[in-house]
Amino acid sequence: MESDIVAGSAVGLTAEYIVGLSILATVGLVVMWGMFWSSVAKSNESISGILKSPAFFKVVTVIGVIAATVVLSLAGRLEGNITGAILSGIVGYVLGQLSGKLETDDKPAKN
Repeated sequence: MESDIVAGSAVGLTAEYIVGLSILATVGLVVMWGMFWSSVAKSNESISGILKSPAFFKVVTVIGVIAATVVLSLAGRLEGNITGAILSGIVGYVLGQLSGKLETDDKPAKN
């Protein structure tokens, strides 16, 4: 009984719980990828252009880190303060990227 509970955590990590989290994460990723490719098909953009774009890799990396953080947090492997730090770091990164783009768009072009 004690072997099913991680030291310092109140969450029991039974095999059924881990399988359920794995299925949840897989379904979530499949749904996100389906929505992504559906929007690519509707936008009439070049698939190779999207895959070669640095922005594509940034988005995939952010989604991967968020998914891993959520699964590890739900499994009781990450404490709440660590989860919050990771997610707030991601939010800061994304907002910083958006802010940088908005500032460069607002500057008048030099002739």
